[in-house]
Amino acid sequence: MPARRSLPRFGIEEEFFLLDPASLDLARDVPLGFSHACRGVLGEEFAEEIFQCQYELVSPVLRQLDEAAAFLSDRRHRLRAISCSHGLEPLCVAAHPFTHLHLQSPAFRPRYQRLFDEVGGVARQSLLCGLHVHVEVRGADRVRIMNRVLPWMPLLLALSASSPFWGGRDTRLASYRQSLCGEWPRMGPPAQFTDEAQWRRYIALLLQCGLMNEPGHAWWFLRPSAYYPTLELRITDACPRIDDALCVAGLFRLLVSQARDAREPAEPHWQRAMLAENFWQARRYGCAGHFLVEGDQVSSARDWLQRAEAAVGDWQSDESQRLFAHATRIIEEGNSADRQRKAYESARGEGLAESAALVAVVHYLLAENQLAAGALA
Repeated sequence: MPARRSLPRFGIEEEFFLLDPASLDLARDVPLGFSHACRGVLGEEFAEEIFQCQYELVSPVLRQLDEAAAFLSDRRHRLRAISCSHGLEPLCVAAHPFTHLHLQSPAFRPRYQRLFDEVGGVARQSLLCGLHVHVEVRGADRVRIMNRVLPWMPLLLALSASSPFWGGRDTRLASYRQSLCGEWPRMGPPAQFTDEAQWRRYIALLLQCGLMNEPGHAWWFLRPSAYYPTLELRITDACPRIDDALCVAGLFRLLVSQARDAREPAEPHWQRAMLAENFWQARRYGCAGHFLVEGDQVSSARDWLQRAEAAVGDWQSDESQRLFAHATRIIEEGNSADRQRKAYESARGEGLAESAALVAVVHYLLAENQLAAGALA
């Protein structure tokens, strides 16, 4: 087998909030001209989300990680320029540390209004931002590959976790976003399908019975896309730092690539049981979790990352070495949830009240948002 093979194409979607620069709370009134201005500059790379204060950047099809680095750096810069010209400030993070849900309004588009009607209060609580990554899969059964990639998903969540605070309190979780996502229908681990034909049968059944309005409303944290020939990663929190987002996207692309040649899980139900526990460990503890791995052993995040590096051995390159080196730094130095807590404790140590310390966390996140891609560019 050759030492280096061509990695598949991929795409990245980053969700973000709009803030009031004075209070650093989420913006309650977004000027109508903001969306028009973004579409004029960014075109189809800009998309609305379910709240008026929430939007998304969508990359074109990418072939190299340095393309992704250039895209995210440039588009974040452009987005901030447009936002500032409309009296707003963009923020990429999974959850705002102190905002109040009842002050935020749904987006105007009818499809989002229908979502609020369909899922009720669950939608109202979903003021959350994720990092989504598409990796192209052609000439293979996407569900079979998905089943082989699934065990690694909690590791990617642990690396990306950025939602420790919610409503002005420390939830004691690394990713409170994923706990809230679990209240939605079809937004946790994917159902257990044997192959892509069975998945298509299930999606068709939900649509035919009127239980789901769109094929894309199966929102599992890893899924075959209903619209593109890809596997879509959805478990990960939005990453304040571009390099962290690139790391997650690059690792996911490597894991999907190696899964094409990986063996089928010998005990799929046992694998799902371990996935459930690892998903909890990643949500609660992030990179400090204790994870169940092959051989019925318990592993640290660092040891599990080393197993991932060994698993993608046939795809090793200078780029992959940078990816694993950066992931190791996240584990050693702390993910976004860890860094936010440190910023909060530092502010409290300087004598700031709880509310002011949470504002200091937002200042810290905004500074991270503006860092250019570096280690992985």
